[in-house]
Amino acid sequence: MAHKLRALSSMSYVGLFISVACALAAAASGLGHRWGLWHFSTGFQVFKTAAIIALISVAVSMAGGLFALRDASRLKTLCAALGVALGFIVAGFLHAHMQIARRVPKIHDIATDTQNPPAFQAVLPLRKGAKNPPAYEGARIARLQNKAYPDVKPLTFQTSKEEVFRRALDAARAMGWHVVSSELPEGRIEAYDTTFWYGFIDDIVIRITSGSGTTRLDIRSKSRVGVGDIGENARRIRGFFEKLKIR
Repeated sequence: MAHKLRALSSMSYVGLFISVACALAAAASGLGHRWGLWHFSTGFQVFKTAAIIALISVAVSMAGGLFALRDASRLKTLCAALGVALGFIVAGFLHAHMQIARRVPKIHDIATDTQNPPAFQAVLPLRKGAKNPPAYEGARIARLQNKAYPDVKPLTFQTSKEEVFRRALDAARAMGWHVVSSELPEGRIEAYDTTFWYGFIDDIVIRITSGSGTTRLDIRSKSRVGVGDIGENARRIRGFFEKLKIR
């Protein structure tokens, strides 16, 4: 009986091993695309599969943990606890992403001026072969954006165009963006940003205009691939605004 109990409690090791493997697979799902090893759709499938198997690892770890408690094995109990925690983290990460995807519209082009969005120029050669065209798609996108991100609006300053341009350029660099072009006379800054995990590249254009004693800043962020961005472009613009405010 004791031998059988020890064998069953060893499920704690199995559960932890599966959880670790799932965590590594989930991490590799995005990094593999970033490193050019596979298409992002393959990465998404790997991530989903890892999350599902992670739930199985939770069940295995919990079962092993119960037997480990009866076997009075601290090591196996600890392994079971780690397996449960890691499995829930992997599965929970996917669940969180799915919840965000359900809450936000499937759009990938966000602009503070949806009636006359800043147009891309300098980054156009870099977008060659991109699945998403550089042109703004119009009223449907604007309607979805205004409903989901009502706070993404132009900024107005009581300072000169030159000062706003300098602050905007500093903020863009502080965000870690790769600045492609910065033209003060035109009031235009263009850059691109690469997401950490999957390595998606999104393009940004900033337009700065002045008149009637004020300076207005508009910004647009657009993904090169993907139907939806899970709110990434809006988060990027909000982050830029925060950087701009403290400079």
